[in-house]
Amino acid sequence: MIHLGIENDIPMLMYILMYATFFASVFWRPNLGIYFMVLGLPMQTARYKLFDLPLGSHFLDILLLGTILGVIVQQKPPVPKTPLTRFLLIFAVFCYLSLWTGSLFIHAPLPLWLSDERFSAWKNYVEMFLLAVVVARAIREKKQVLIMLVLIAIATLLVNRSFYSTMSDRDTSHFSYDVRDAGLLGYAGVNGLAAFEGMVATFLLGIYAYTKNKFAKIGILLLVATCCYCLLFSFSRGGYIGFLVGVVAVGLFKARWLLVAVAIVVISWQTLLPVSVRERINMTRGDAEEGQQFDSSAQERIDLWRDAMELFKMNPLTGAGFQTYGYMERVGDFRDTHNYYLKVLAETGVVGVVLYLVLLWRLLQSGLSLFFSTDDPLWRGIAVGFIGLLVTVIVADIFGDRWTYQQVDGYLWVILGLVLRGSAGVEEKPEKIEADATEPAALKEEAELTAA
Repeated sequence: MIHLGIENDIPMLMYILMYATFFASVFWRPNLGIYFMVLGLPMQTARYKLFDLPLGSHFLDILLLGTILGVIVQQKPPVPKTPLTRFLLIFAVFCYLSLWTGSLFIHAPLPLWLSDERFSAWKNYVEMFLLAVVVARAIREKKQVLIMLVLIAIATLLVNRSFYSTMSDRDTSHFSYDVRDAGLLGYAGVNGLAAFEGMVATFLLGIYAYTKNKFAKIGILLLVATCCYCLLFSFSRGGYIGFLVGVVAVGLFKARWLLVAVAIVVISWQTLLPVSVRERINMTRGDAEEGQQFDSSAQERIDLWRDAMELFKMNPLTGAGFQTYGYMERVGDFRDTHNYYLKVLAETGVVGVVLYLVLLWRLLQSGLSLFFSTDDPLWRGIAVGFIGLLVTVIVADIFGDRWTYQQVDGYLWVILGLVLRGSAGVEEKPEKIEADATEPAALKEEAELTAA
């Protein structure tokens, strides 16, 4: 669509397709809404262009609603029985109650409607939980799963191409804060972009490990290479660490050569990596002559972490309230603790942290359950890729909020939906096999009775 002279028409085309897909999802095929969402999830800046159109800012909301209505109208039961549905509902309710606590704590308006910024943030957050449940229900066939994977690959390629187009015009021979860019992920920031690239890359490596088709393997590796380019020139140190640990997680399940590759990078990074990336990593150490242990960026993080702990001590049980830290102006103009675990601790207390850690464990458990319950290469690849993706974001969250942005970890919840779908399919399979096995015996018995 580049250089074809139709760039100005793309927002209107997306807008028309949004409503067309909504009605198609309700009255025809619910999975169509999921497909369009998958394409649009990471492209935040592209969706900005819809904001001037009626309800254009609710692109994802409308498509998700269409899919939900389609599932209710066309399929029974509307809500799938997954091991996570009840817990996700409990967690969502807890976060909403914590919104009220926060309103009282910071003297903010009560969270009653989308016009309230904190309520809108909560809605966007829990909407991802719903996305996983809806994907698990709307995606029914292996062919649809493959379509989902292809659409994730296409969307990632578009994000990466846009980033390359921007960075290719900038001087990346040496590190500079001015050269960094978040690309299509918009307000998630460049560190959010790095987390996205690391998560997608580790997921793709999981798929690669169980793919037998030679051309598919080549395509996956090429896409992973584009992700690595974007990750490198995001200059995100937390993104680097998260990706490497995620790759190790994938390598422990399959493709042991990944462990060797990580070891080579860790040992030889000062030789292998571009100069600008090496400069960025070396900046972590401060100036010893001036008595600085860390650079200013790392030191600011440490100051924020200490402040988050001070806020936690004020209300250790339930915290200051969901989505409150950014409104307190406690450390300069920073609106984030730059460590998601400490943010959860400060805002929701011990109760919130425990629930969040249980959520992470339940997600990991879902991936492991699928992996150990199937021999199908596709489902095993999805399971291992999901585990690698999850490990990547768990590590990346140590360095900032990479968890509550739809454009960053929306695919985590989409792929979780596929994992839940795969687990449901695996559970149904033995029953089908058993029915098929007993059918000939029943026919034989009937024949004997007829002969008698």
